Amino acid sequence: MSLIFSPLTEDVLESPFEPIPRGAFVMLQLGDGTSKLESDMDEAVCTVLSQKKFKTIKATTKRGHKDYLEKIIQLIRGCGYGIAIFSEYTPAPTLANIFFEIALCNLLGKPVIIVKSAGASAPSDFVRTEWVSYTDGSNTQLKNDIKKSIDSIVKLANYYEKLGDIAMEAGDIDFELAFERFKQATLITNKRSTVNKISKLLRQLNSSDDCAEYIKAARARFQKSVIQFTKLYPER
Repeated sequence: MSLIFSPLTEDVLESPFEPIPRGAFVMLQLGDGTSKLESDMDEAVCTVLSQKKFKTIKATTKRGHKDYLEKIIQLIRGCGYGIAIFSEYTPAPTLANIFFEIALCNLLGKPVIIVKSAGASAPSDFVRTEWVSYTDGSNTQLKNDIKKSIDSIVKLANYYEKLGDIAMEAGDIDFELAFERFKQATLITNKRSTVNKISKLLRQLNSSDDCAEYIKAARARFQKSVIQFTKLYPER
């Protein structure tokens, strides 16, 4: 897998993080100045998450003693997916923060559900993105749409699990890829099957007499990346 660098320290993002199974990281305007539209959408999101037994995780959920952005990154790493909420009343600086956090979710492989008011305009790069749209007063429809979106995330987790199974069944077992798929599926659903598969993966890796043989697939992928870069690098 490609290395991911922290936007905060520019170091490789490989430090431990606290997993939050069935956690959804909710991005929105917090504190004073929150509009009624945003409050209504927030209430609907939190209600549906509770009904479906998911945890609502916000930037204010846990107190931190380090850099605020570092806390955000660690929370996103621990959650299975994100939900972004905004309206036409969301201040520009807050909207910029929300879409920065959406970008972090995408970078870390976390699917995102966007919930916005009907009158809000999404940034140009997101105009073709699907979202849940809310018209003031249509709370029942909003909750139904959010439920459908969350159901699609759960289906995605099942797909991740199958991809992990395929990686484990390959001729040269791709442990690295299998773990990433099982990990993401586990964070979304907390299914016992994927938790067990991660434990089995570790036992199998630890029992190998020749670990180099087991990471052959990862080594081949790395070699391919280096070759592609050197071949496509423009001539001087």
